[in-house]
Amino acid sequence: MTDETVSATGADQARLALVTAALRLVTTSVVFGLLSGAVSVTTGLQHHSLGVFAIGLGVLADVTGSAVLIWRFRAERRQPRQSGAAETRAAVIVSIALAIVSIVLVIESAAALAAGSRPGASSVTIAAAGVSLVVLTPLAYAKHRLGCRMGSRALQGDAALSGIGAATSLFALAALASYHALGWWWADRVAALIVAAVAAAQAWRTAPRH
Repeated sequence: MTDETVSATGADQARLALVTAALRLVTTSVVFGLLSGAVSVTTGLQHHSLGVFAIGLGVLADVTGSAVLIWRFRAERRQPRQSGAAETRAAVIVSIALAIVSIVLVIESAAALAAGSRPGASSVTIAAAGVSLVVLTPLAYAKHRLGCRMGSRALQGDAALSGIGAATSLFALAALASYHALGWWWADRVAALIVAAVAAAQAWRTAPRH
């Protein structure tokens, strides 16, 4: 066996280890997102809390992106030489998910600001925001770090979806606190608009360039 063959084999094994780690992360996102996202969307709508609704929306979008990445990394594990095409398709879908999050949040925030509706809160909404913040923050960091190592724009975009969920959780908790302490009913809506702007920027960054 030549030195070049040994080197290629070592590189393939290292890449396989990264793919396996990526699969573990995105699978965790799907499992958590299906549970947390549904709760956040439902309670956010029930209590007119756009911050909590935005958490659920971001988490469910993250589920979409992560599910696509499960396919993408499984495809690479089966056919390593054709991973480029799978990466491009995954990046397109993740960027679309980010764009949808941005559009929906802008529409919902504008409608809530125009109507002057007040956000509500319950122990469930606060717990949902807290759990999402604790889980999604390290998950977003791990995805971004691994995505940079792998050169995967799709995984970095999915990391942004997790990061948006974490940031939205923090904004939602701060907005609910400011409303009940200071009467700032609009803070929840403004926080959602900030998240929408970040999601739009990341959608542009994630989309493949031709």
